[in-house]
Amino acid sequence: MGALADVPAGVVIALAAAVGVAILALLVAVMAVRQGNRATQQSRQALARLERELALLQSGAVGMGQRIMAMESRKNTPVDTSGGDSRLKPYSEASHLLSLGVDRDEVANRCGLSRAEASLLDALRHKKQP
Repeated sequence: MGALADVPAGVVIALAAAVGVAILALLVAVMAVRQGNRATQQSRQALARLERELALLQSGAVGMGQRIMAMESRKNTPVDTSGGDSRLKPYSEASHLLSLGVDRDEVANRCGLSRAEASLLDALRHKKQP
């Protein structure tokens, strides 16, 4: 214990404070890493959810495209809205409402269509106009 007795008390206190600060910094770093890991996990979960939603939207868009292509192939034949093909009635009604200037969201709500379907019908309507 002779070597420690020669060290001034101020140096011992400074060393003890430095060790304490180092331990505190280590604890803060560990907490930051844990928080970063949690954020990464949450980001991965959100990405997986968004990928599932995108796959559903793509699937719906394909089906909607097929229905619109069927409508396009029948565009020269009059659609009987009194009770004919009930699958096309919402699209006919939506097309009529869009031509009257009704908002796409309102058309989607009234006709039971998705916003994407209403937007696509509106885009097709604009494309037909000179």
